[in-house]
Amino acid sequence: MTDPTPPQSDHLGRQAHGFRYSPFYCEENAWWLCDEPEIRAGNAEVLFVFNNIGYCPFAEQQAAPPGQFIWWDYHVVVLDASKRIWDLDTRLGLPVPVQSWLSGTFPFADRLAPDLEPRFRLLASTDYRRNFASDRTHMRKPDGRWRSPPPPWPPIGSGMNLQCYCDPTTQGPGTLLDWAALQRRVCGKPER
Repeated sequence: MTDPTPPQSDHLGRQAHGFRYSPFYCEENAWWLCDEPEIRAGNAEVLFVFNNIGYCPFAEQQAAPPGQFIWWDYHVVVLDASKRIWDLDTRLGLPVPVQSWLSGTFPFADRLAPDLEPRFRLLASTDYRRNFASDRTHMRKPDGRWRSPPPPWPPIGSGMNLQCYCDPTTQGPGTLLDWAALQRRVCGKPER
């Protein structure tokens, strides 16, 4: 995630919802969410969202003013066994039913040019917790300064494999889905 004004969090990297949180580090926020008892108890999945050009439009994100879109290079949320989305950056609620999150976050999805349409990578939360690694180099500017301050906890894993989760051109971990395929998979929407 890139640089707009973040929602407020305290010095411990926690927001009012009480979960471990650091603005602009959604991949780490999701990784920690997957270890929460309510989420860990079921067959939760992690959902990466991106598109073919590298900047996907999102509505209802706290980092944008109300009523405006934000363009994330990618975003990561958790889908629990009750078909609810856990998105620590949304204004839509926590958790929120998957269909409500999709329609609220992408109200324009059916009107986007093909390269702007959201793409998704869905994978088991257990696989994500076991295999994900980020040394946070993607959040460094060319001069070495941080694009956004890092979380107060140590980096996750060893090395860096974030890009394999965000690449719309490779199979990578999990299942790569377009908008229609995701709707069928998580919302039970029939073929058109």
